Amino acid sequence: MDSKNALLQVKDLRTYFHTEDGIVKAVDGVTFDVYSGETLGIVGESGCGKSVTSLSVMRLLDEKGEIAGGKIIFEGRDVMAIPESQMMKIRGNDMAMIFQEPMTALNPVFTVGFQIMEAILLHQDVNKEQARTMAIDMLRKVGIPEPEKRVDEYPHELSGGMRQRAMIAMALSCNPKLLFADEPTTALDVTIQAQILELMKSLQEQYGMALVMITHDLGVIAEMAQRVVVMYAGKVVEYAEVLTLFKKPRHPYTWGLMNAIPKLDEDKEVLYNIPGVVPDPLDFPDGCRFNTRCPLATDKCRKEEPPLVEVEENHTSACWYVDKLVEMIKVSRAGEGA
Repeated sequence: MDSKNALLQVKDLRTYFHTEDGIVKAVDGVTFDVYSGETLGIVGESGCGKSVTSLSVMRLLDEKGEIAGGKIIFEGRDVMAIPESQMMKIRGNDMAMIFQEPMTALNPVFTVGFQIMEAILLHQDVNKEQARTMAIDMLRKVGIPEPEKRVDEYPHELSGGMRQRAMIAMALSCNPKLLFADEPTTALDVTIQAQILELMKSLQEQYGMALVMITHDLGVIAEMAQRVVVMYAGKVVEYAEVLTLFKKPRHPYTWGLMNAIPKLDEDKEVLYNIPGVVPDPLDFPDGCRFNTRCPLATDKCRKEEPPLVEVEENHTSACWYVDKLVEMIKVSRAGEGA
């Protein structure tokens, strides 16, 4: 795909947080594109920088965070150069976000309807009565029963699934071109998860918006995304189309994530887990940041950081030993078939 035609271009993004203990390089050289109408998945363990990436694009970092380098281009405009007064008009209107925890993202002292109306009144040329009608209509579109009643209820009066739907209604109230969904199905039961994902799919088709799905759940990625960014310790380690990624992972971390997924056709007593833990962001290891957990790691991995390079068309990986990984996967799959 041609980056010039992308709705959003993120180039070598570096977002650092200044703490009492030192500088946390939460996002450290992340690059990807998002195209109109597509779903891009960003996947990785907690603390890998997924959410910070989206908050950086939206310019919603707290006072300790700063974008230390890179570019964010939205509709051909440099996001970093846009004055905050204009950025406030873009947020919620042209780009929006569904936050991870609806109970904390929704203000408990205001009704759900008031909070949706607030966004509409800020960005649309309508009066309060029209905004209320639009809020009720959005609640209806996201499948909340009795929207005329729910519009006057407070967040604590709604179930978890309905709060999540209300968050989606708020995010979509101004028909954004780009929507970030940060773990949109976390803490919901499986049935409600499926409903929320189907809802987001149908609304995306209806509005034609681009969707960035941020999650640790590869099942959600397989269901929703066309392309996937795999992040580890603040860096992109693999970037590919979703079918390619699942069929031919080309980074040991991606392969480890996939191996850890339980499969219905396998009778394993113990699930695979990636050894060790994500490194302390204040003390990342030298070389490849995955070297402390990687079965293929050598001295080279511990000294030299691998660049993100194209291993096949539209498929990039940051690993010195892609060929060794391919052989390891072949042996593993042959063993499973035996």
